Amino acid sequence: MTPLNKSEDNIDLNDNNSMSADSLLIEIIEYSKKTHKTYQKNIRDLNHLNDLKNIPQDCVRWINVDGVEDETALQALGDSFHIHPLIIQSISNPNERARIEEYRNSLHVTAKMLYYSKSELVMEQLNLILGPNYVITFGETTGDVFDGIRNHIKVADSPVRNCGADYLMYLILDALTESYFDILETLDEQIDILEDQVMEKTEQDHLLEIRRIKKELMKINKYIWPLRDVASLLGREAMELIRPTTEPYLRDVYNRIVQAIDATEMCRDLLSGLADLHLSNTSNRLNEIMKVLTVISTIFIPLTFIAGIYGMNFAHMPELQLPWGYGATWGIMLAIAGCMIYYFKKKKWF
Repeated sequence: MTPLNKSEDNIDLNDNNSMSADSLLIEIIEYSKKTHKTYQKNIRDLNHLNDLKNIPQDCVRWINVDGVEDETALQALGDSFHIHPLIIQSISNPNERARIEEYRNSLHVTAKMLYYSKSELVMEQLNLILGPNYVITFGETTGDVFDGIRNHIKVADSPVRNCGADYLMYLILDALTESYFDILETLDEQIDILEDQVMEKTEQDHLLEIRRIKKELMKINKYIWPLRDVASLLGREAMELIRPTTEPYLRDVYNRIVQAIDATEMCRDLLSGLADLHLSNTSNRLNEIMKVLTVISTIFIPLTFIAGIYGMNFAHMPELQLPWGYGATWGIMLAIAGCMIYYFKKKKWF
């Protein structure tokens, strides 16, 4: 399976992550049952967006902001959209745990967005603000995993066009959960390939690969567990901004997150078994080597004994004077070695 990646037009993660207030571009998607439009605005040109209360009736506005690390830009966005200072503080902290906070006329959700970039697992903080008819998302870097939602909005008769902002929030959380499954499926494939390699020939690099995958699973598990509680609260507690018709969808997100947690635990169990298999194969290989060395040593014990006897410096050793003594000694030694090899083979000791 191809790892989940960000959009083709994304910039490199190491380039220009920090954007100033003057250069930051904001993506705006507005849609209703009949129309939809997508455009970008500079942070300096937000006069028609900063009053979120004046969004046209039956219209939903999705404001997506990526790559905000500059404090000036973040504060300007907070002032433009009247965002609570605690939310701004949470956005500026990339190490926040997944959580949900309810404010007057808004709902703030923090979660982790996972994807592969150049075969490297990236864990990006995502902050989501839900209002009566708008959703604002903040990402750490340019790009996201929401292309499917954008394409969904373009379809005239799609459910999202007939629902409110809370349904858009559900789609975003569902896309995050789907990215978790894509990551776990990719890791599961890597475990299967690694298992075949370990069974074929055990190498020290395999143990390092097992450790790498295990560390990634631990990170994924660390970020998924708190999100389970977030989805549980969204789907079960009565919240003003979430309509009863949307609650079943959020409960479905909760169930999928639980499945992702189970899949994470299963992958960790597979890795533990694979590590045990690696150690067992290494031990068996060492035992085979020791068995061969032991057999060789055992064969040479009587031969060394005979050589030691006739290597003693005694003046009177009758066999030393015999003309056929040298050949007879070699014959006896070869016969002893042959008998021992035959015996070991019969016992299947090697």
